[in-house]
Amino acid sequence: MSETAASFTAPVPSAQGTPPRFDSAFFVAFRLTHEALKGALHEASDLNVTQYRVLVKVASATPEGIGQGKLGESLRLKPNVVTQSLNVLASHSFIEREEGQSDRRAKIVHATGEGIRHIEGVNKKIVGLLYELFPTENASWRAILEASVAAGATIDPPLSRKAERYPASKTLVSIELVRLEIERELKHSCGVPLSEALIMMRLNEVATPQRVVDIAAALDTSTANMTRTVDRLASHGWIKRMGSPFDKKAVYAVLTEEGAFQANVISDTTDRIASELLWSKLDDKGRDAIAQVGTVVIDGLRARKHAAQQVNYDDLLPIQ
Repeated sequence: MSETAASFTAPVPSAQGTPPRFDSAFFVAFRLTHEALKGALHEASDLNVTQYRVLVKVASATPEGIGQGKLGESLRLKPNVVTQSLNVLASHSFIEREEGQSDRRAKIVHATGEGIRHIEGVNKKIVGLLYELFPTENASWRAILEASVAAGATIDPPLSRKAERYPASKTLVSIELVRLEIERELKHSCGVPLSEALIMMRLNEVATPQRVVDIAAALDTSTANMTRTVDRLASHGWIKRMGSPFDKKAVYAVLTEEGAFQANVISDTTDRIASELLWSKLDDKGRDAIAQVGTVVIDGLRARKHAAQQVNYDDLLPIQ
């Protein structure tokens, strides 16, 4: 990321102001950040996403370290998952564990110099992939992305200033927490995976019948996957598949009465979690930066894809 991003003055977190609605466009942005994190780890690390989240959190601790129990609570991970992740990190010499002073059974975890260097290497890869995945061709989109990374790094304030050296990693780890919590809550409250919930959100947002192909474009997924997911929602009785006399090939998706109720539950659930884990940790400037990633930058992404699909007449060939 540019020096502008590195020197961006992060906002002071505040609960003031009205947070934006957490709509389906945010999940497109979240999926891109998730892909950047996974891609960077694949290229620069043997760690999986959970193990990297644990390492970044440990590295943000004070010189005294962080207790293993507190570590799990802050990342909302089960104790056995934390233990397994720490075992992997220790095998790479990325962390060290020692007995607690008051309770020898309690483990205190520290990041090693090797662990810090590993984060710095992965962070560099993350920044590069964020630039590739998000549209940053013009200065406005690039500034929004950089501001959102600086703001996102304050969602979960580090316990030590040394963690401020890799804001992209901090941001993506925080976004992973929000994404996973929303997925868990949607499964619990509505019994549907995120892929189905996003279609319900999208139909609720536009409040008009939508062609399946248009929903797929809005959610940045394939028409084939969208068709299968719409069929599953129709089997739940939440969506009706409709045809048009003006376009015999098009299939439209429309919310049923039960579907409209469930769509509101889904929207309320995502807004509640976003308020708790995201918006309440940011001031108005930080909220605006991240909100624009879910609107302005995602619109730019769609425009870039649309432009890439355009073909000149001279490049076309007759169909035999």
